Amino acid sequence: MTGVSTRRAATRDRLVEAAIAVFAEKGVLGASVEEICEAAGFTRGAFYSNFEHKDALCEAVLDALLADNLLAMNEALAAADALADADLGALIPSVIQVFLDSQRGGRTWALAAQELRLYAAREPALAAAYRAFHHRATTMFGTIMVEALHAHGYELTTDTADAISVLHAVHEYGTIGALIGSDAIDGDVKLRMLVKVLHAFIRPLT
Repeated sequence: MTGVSTRRAATRDRLVEAAIAVFAEKGVLGASVEEICEAAGFTRGAFYSNFEHKDALCEAVLDALLADNLLAMNEALAAADALADADLGALIPSVIQVFLDSQRGGRTWALAAQELRLYAAREPALAAAYRAFHHRATTMFGTIMVEALHAHGYELTTDTADAISVLHAVHEYGTIGALIGSDAIDGDVKLRMLVKVLHAFIRPLT
């Protein structure tokens, strides 16, 4: 039974990875189940033995994106602990840089994330699942951030969900801007802006 479960999990993972690649290039609406299966090296039967429909696969992709960001956050927290004696001006950019470097990210994952968001905006069938995903991600990252800040003697100056939402918006702006390569969005803009926003949102514990 363990062997079957392991193989099933491996099949799901390959389908999710394939979906990320196909979504990035063709969008969710433009990506067919057949194309995703072909990219993963499986048949339609393998797909439907793991996912009821494409929207279920979309939810699995969202989970994969969240898991990747949580791993990156853990790497950033480890860096924060290692730099516990550093002043705030050095600590924040170093920790954010570790988070950015630890994301699997890249063009494919960035585009897939954007395509899923657009798909959720167009399709009510996925909208509820996307809202639940967003709420779960915001809650998880908010809890982690508050605990990490407290451990280093700081707290947020604003509502936790608001802080996470603004940081996420800045991260997305910088990510897509870097892919576009416009003159107005160049260099380390994502790092610079995230550092400025986080500085604005924290203060010593009162």
